[in-house]
Amino acid sequence: RDQLRIVPFVLLTMVVYYASLDLPKTIINEAIQGGRFPDGATSTTFFGLELGRLEFLFALSMIFLGLIVLNGWLKFRINTMKGWMGERMLRRLRYALYDYILRFPLQRFRRVKAAEMATMIKDEVEPLGGFIGEALITPLFLGGQALTAMVFIVYQHWALGLIAIAVVGVQAYLIPRLRKRLLVLGRERQLTARALAGRIAETVDGAAEIHANATSNYERAEISARLGRIFRIRFEYYQRKFLIKFLNNFLSQVTPFLFYTVGGYLVIMGRLDIGALVAVIAAYKDLPSPVKELIDWDQQRLDVEVKYQQVMEVFLDEQVAPA
Repeated sequence: RDQLRIVPFVLLTMVVYYASLDLPKTIINEAIQGGRFPDGATSTTFFGLELGRLEFLFALSMIFLGLIVLNGWLKFRINTMKGWMGERMLRRLRYALYDYILRFPLQRFRRVKAAEMATMIKDEVEPLGGFIGEALITPLFLGGQALTAMVFIVYQHWALGLIAIAVVGVQAYLIPRLRKRLLVLGRERQLTARALAGRIAETVDGAAEIHANATSNYERAEISARLGRIFRIRFEYYQRKFLIKFLNNFLSQVTPFLFYTVGGYLVIMGRLDIGALVAVIAAYKDLPSPVKELIDWDQQRLDVEVKYQQVMEVFLDEQVAPA
């Protein structure tokens, strides 16, 4: 319900964003190149005002600046409301988990480790709160922004639109599949880190027994093995993460090359005006970011789903006492 209140702001950003993409083409073609002033005309009518060429350029530029400010304010408003929702839900979730701890059966407390419970409530559920605020609004905002830019590019010329659609399609198909292994590694990283926290807590609680039995070297070796496993998991995670980032950046950077080549050919052949080409390049400059963030959102969704299941498995694995 709270997220639906933000939807009108998101829809309004799409209108403002499309206008900010189209206006530079008007500035270049009609003001700078003089398309609005045919046959040596010195003035033109703009919103009922007679403006010269320089005044017309300044007027369009001020409108463009206004669109930038309005779009920035709308994004600020959306992000603020998302953060407020996420923090509210995180507070409720942490309270609910703490309430479950108070209702654990007494025999359960002999099996659970205090450090693991505290780590889960403090750290492991924190990404859930951030995602709750973005669950609906982020894909709507990013998807709408990407779709707006795509529609604008296709409207300028179908060939440039097909190039943009092809590259985005490859990104949307390839990147999520490469990230499946990251989900497994992320889960292993979380579980091993939690187990390490529990093992350190056991060491602190049993420090007297360790000294009495002279098992310090055994404890060091055991912790060293755990740290080595965590290192291997994290190193593989980072390798795959940065490989995906490299592929994503390559696909994003190769598209302007195609735009300059194909778009330049169309301009030279008279099938596209220079203002439209500049506007298309500017529109695509903003396109990879929402597409990448949308893919990141889907990755975050899967990651948060795994984290939520892990926490729920610990807290709901047996019946708790009634409140």
